[in-house]
Parts: sequence; structure tokens; C-alpha cells
Amino acid sequence: MSTPAWHNEMRSIVDTVDAFNPDVEEFWFLRHGETALNKDRIVQTQHGVTLNDTGREQARKAAQRLADEPFDVIHASDLERTWETATIVNEVCKKPIHKAPGLWERNWGDYAGQSNVDLNWSDNPNNGESLSEFTLRTLNGFRDVLVKDKILIVAHGGNYAVLLAAFGLTFSGNRVVKNAQPIKATRDSSAPRGWTVEPLA
Repeated sequence: MSTPAWHNEMRSIVDTVDAFNPDVEEFWFLRHGETALNKDRIVQTQHGVTLNDTGREQARKAAQRLADEPFDVIHASDLERTWETATIVNEVCKKPIHKAPGLWERNWGDYAGQSNVDLNWSDNPNNGESLSEFTLRTLNGFRDVLVKDKILIVAHGGNYAVLLAAFGLTFSGNRVVKNAQPIKATRDSSAPRGWTVEPLA
């Protein structure tokens, strides 16, 4: 499956603003662990969603994988599921940790609580964010935290989709990134927009 149409639209939105090229050489990204709504394929609300037991175990495994990575600070979305993930990771990594409200997941408004099986990211839900609003807000959130090297960002799948769009990268399949999958982003002059990303095994 090729990258979905909404992600191509997201890439077009990114191209309407200044190029995203953080002044760092590398950084790390971690999506939050699984929640009950993830498991049941339900669009999540902004607040009030915590990790399930699987998500907590995923976060503990991510912590072990990240323990030897040389980041020195964590910036995390302060929605419950991401902050809980970051806190579990930091029980092992023991770094300064800061809230990053600019990296909240997309506000789906009236779509929250519905099935996400056929969710169209190009839609503009009532009482929520449009794709453009979410994309531009997330770009600013990344710019706010990527101001020096050696940063771990703990955020959401939607934020990672914006990151891929900003770097001119695509994805295939029905999931941008797995729950609690550590990712490393590295400056690479041979890449189309100067960056590559790769999952950490």
C-alpha cells in the first residue's frame, strides 16, 4: 500500500511554510504505549486516556532499548498517555523531563469516541482541528523543542506523521508508527530533505 492521500496532503501543507530543518544532528522519537482505545480502534479524546497494561509493558521495553542512547533531555506531550509513557521511560533513563503541549495529538472534536477504522485525516471534524491546523501546530511544537542536540521526544502517531511529511518521507501500510516504537532521526545530506529516520531494533 502506498502512502495515503491525506499524508500527501499533509506534505503539501508543510510545503506552504518555511522548510523544517532543525539545527541538530540527531534526535529520538517515541510514540506512547498502547491504550484501551488504541486496542479497540477508537478515535481518542485529548484528555483522560491512560495506558493499558500492554502499553505500560511496551513503555518499559522501550526504556530498556533507549537506556544506552545518548539523549540528555526528554520533551513529552503532557496528555496522560504520553506523559505516563515518558515517566516510565525516565524511571530507567533518569533525564530532565519537560512538558511539550505543542505536541499533543490532533484534536478530533466530534469524531472522538467513534471507530477509527475508516477515519479520513483529510476531514475537518466539528469542534476539532483541521488537518492544516494540526500539521502547522505540530511543526511549531517540534521547532519549540528541537533547539539542541540529544533530545528524546515522546508524543503521538499523528505528530510522527507530520515529522515524516516535513522530512519528505512516506510510509506504507495502515500505521505510521507502532506504539512505543523508539525511532532515531539523523541528519543525512544524501536524503531528499536532509534527514532519515529508522526504528531502533
